[in-house]
Amino acid sequence: YNQSEVIDLYRLKAKNDFVFQRIFGRQENKEILISFLNAVLMLEDENKLNDIDVIGNTKLEKDRPEDKLGILDIKARTISGIQINIEIQIVNQYNMDKRTLFYWSKLYTEQLSEGQTFNELKKTITINILDFEYIKVENYHSVFHLWEDNRKDYKLTDVLEIRFIELPKFRRIQPDFSKPLDRWLLFLEDSPKEVLDLAIKAEPAIEKAQKVLEYLGTNEEIRRYYELREKAIHDEVTRLTGAKEEGIQQGIQQGIQQGIQQGIQQGEDNKRFEIAKRMIQDGIEDNIIEKYTGISKDDIERIKNDL
Repeated sequence: YNQSEVIDLYRLKAKNDFVFQRIFGRQENKEILISFLNAVLMLEDENKLNDIDVIGNTKLEKDRPEDKLGILDIKARTISGIQINIEIQIVNQYNMDKRTLFYWSKLYTEQLSEGQTFNELKKTITINILDFEYIKVENYHSVFHLWEDNRKDYKLTDVLEIRFIELPKFRRIQPDFSKPLDRWLLFLEDSPKEVLDLAIKAEPAIEKAQKVLEYLGTNEEIRRYYELREKAIHDEVTRLTGAKEEGIQQGIQQGIQQGIQQGIQQGEDNKRFEIAKRMIQDGIEDNIIEKYTGISKDDIERIKNDL
């Protein structure tokens, strides 16, 4: 094989969290991360990020990535001190809202050292890239802040910002090449070369990210970690699917049992009402009917009216 054929043979998915971290979570690739963050945060002109300190998580390389589906995220800090956390999540564990708030709060509170005041806490942004649908809105990019319930235009504070990017929703729309975020998501979605070329033409940093991705595919150790992460993701999906199917089967069995019990109870009720009806027809007093059938006096009166 020539070099290009080797690269194609070991083409990695940019959505794999290990690969994503290697592309965006390294100080030497901070130009790529800056471009991506400017796209996600929709920063333009003088508001654009020009520099950033990448404090990414490289813990996985010291551990066994096949042991469990751990969390691989990217942490960064802007020159002004804004904290940013990025996580790409392939498997829906049905807890992203609570999990996001937990990790946001951890990152937010870790800023303070002993003796520092609350005024020194900086804005903290969490960005979640999901390969499943989670937020009950149509748009693929959702942004959350602390707004007052009755005054939706009043924000309590700007220190909290949580963003969700849902890739399945993005896949359903026609990409807009004039939007930086759409261009970057085309890269993450492993788009055809002719589509990616259009995105690269508008955003040179995507070409650098593509070159990093291709290089990673030629590294045997990287491929090994990549395959282990893919296996971990596959195993987690299988586990969750199995648990869901088991829960459905248990629900069906419980429904059947409840139906049987209800049927038995209904049959017993019908039988008691039939006995009460005959006792009424035989002229037996109400208190005796109530005693031996367990039917209330009101029900006895209703039976009499029906007769």
